Amino acid sequence: MTNRPEAFLSYTRLDDEFVGGAITSLRRLLELGVQVVTGDRTFNIFQDVDGIEFGQKWQARLKEAISASTFLIPIVTPLFFKSDPCRDELAQFIEHEKTAGRGDLILPVYFVTTPLLERPELLKLDPLASEVAGRQRHDWRIQADLPPNDPQIRRAVRELAEKIAAAVERTVVPSPESVPAPRPNARSADESALVRALGQERETKKDRRLVLWVDDRPDNNVIERHAMAAYNLEFMLAKSTGEALAALREHRFDAIISDMGRPPDARAGYTLLEAVRGSGDNTPYFIYASSRDPKHVREARERGAQGTTNVGDELLQMILEALQV
Repeated sequence: MTNRPEAFLSYTRLDDEFVGGAITSLRRLLELGVQVVTGDRTFNIFQDVDGIEFGQKWQARLKEAISASTFLIPIVTPLFFKSDPCRDELAQFIEHEKTAGRGDLILPVYFVTTPLLERPELLKLDPLASEVAGRQRHDWRIQADLPPNDPQIRRAVRELAEKIAAAVERTVVPSPESVPAPRPNARSADESALVRALGQERETKKDRRLVLWVDDRPDNNVIERHAMAAYNLEFMLAKSTGEALAALREHRFDAIISDMGRPPDARAGYTLLEAVRGSGDNTPYFIYASSRDPKHVREARERGAQGTTNVGDELLQMILEALQV
């Protein structure tokens, strides 16, 4: 087994288009979630929409990605079992499991109710469907109808990420080469390593940026904050406009992130923005709310914000560009 587990997302694009890109959003959130839960920033989930570069041969690249991945995450829908590429990916991974002597490397996500899995008379006619039916499936059918920023989505992503993390832990076995052999001057070498590590830590702390994150429900953004911490961003939390203004009087921030509605103010994100800009404070300001509609993006910028989005990856990119990290 590889010491760097990766997963391959098997799905149909028609399903993703029908749900407005919700499968792609799930992949992005789940990738971040596993990174947070495992502490492995290199964990990634291959998706053919953005995983294959222009000019690469599609079938060859997919085969390479499948063979290099430790896990298969099939997004199970009626169309999945009618898709030849999806069936081929599943069949390849079943063989991969057999070769590895495993039976726990395929992690199905049940996205849309599939009659083939629910009716025994149909199931027995399809060996691949029987393979999926015989495994524990993560039921995502309720979440499939929710917007990507719904709190239930984040809780469900965390649960699924923990299940994948447990599967990762079962597959990662330290190789003998990763355990250093004893050396005569181990103590002096350890001391030198410690000195270098402390020096690196001091250098890292110099580059840390402090971000004020204003949201009356901060638990909704745990995954995003953990992911952003990898880029030397630290956060101070505020649950109200008043708390945010008090924090701004006491600290100097490199950026401000705000949600939009906080009871009783449905446009609290703009209320705080006006107060900040009215005081002459030009700290980069970002709104992380339920919409990235072009008219809302335009309004946010007209009011003095650097941007608005409902996608964690895009929020991170905007902040890194503004801070030149």
